[in-house]
Amino acid sequence: MVGCIDLSDMTIETPQKVAERIRKALKHVKPENVILAPDCGMKYLPREVAFGKMKAMVEGAKLLRAELGR
Repeated sequence: MVGCIDLSDMTIETPQKVAERIRKALKHVKPENVILAPDCGMKYLPREVAFGKMKAMVEGAKLLRAELGR
């Protein structure tokens, strides 16, 4: 699992930032073995911040899938 969003920061990441973090993991793990996840602590965030971060995680994954042709 790759924790690709930072829950210690209330700033909502861009999908590009999330994709950048995932790319770092891909140096060590094959794409088919990567499972994206938030870092621990999502329940402590305000709902709108948590939703924005989860949306960025999904959109970042879409960017990488397109980039990798998957």
